[in-house]
Amino acid sequence: MHRLRPLPVAAFSALTLLIWVNRIWLAWTNADDTVAQKVVWSIPIVAFVVAAAVLLVALLRGGSEASWFRPLVLAFAAATTIYWAIRLPIIWLNDHGLTAEEELGFKLVHTVLAVVSVGAAALAARWARPGREHRSPQHQGSAVA
Repeated sequence: MHRLRPLPVAAFSALTLLIWVNRIWLAWTNADDTVAQKVVWSIPIVAFVVAAAVLLVALLRGGSEASWFRPLVLAFAAATTIYWAIRLPIIWLNDHGLTAEEELGFKLVHTVLAVVSVGAAALAARWARPGREHRSPQHQGSAVA
């Protein structure tokens, strides 16, 4: 379990994979979208999946102290926040051709995904912000004098 430290970054990355890996399949099996639309939808999906996978692999290899790790966490967290700040209002303002109940469910599910994603991003960014003391995984449970 020590390899999956810092936990906020591991949780943010795992949550992102859980949410976005399924979207790749959904984007490419939507018969209503053109290939160009599918490519456009795939850009943020692939970016989020790649960032999450890179961070998880780095954690598993003990690379959380690498010079690139914290900047990637911060960029990934910022991109997640910006994405949902743009996408959620679009979801709420558009009609998706569903029944009233389905429409409400669709919008509420995406609101929950946005809130959870941005919350996880904020916790990961809090860990990664410059100037924050970072202890190695073997010292994270010990008391500080």
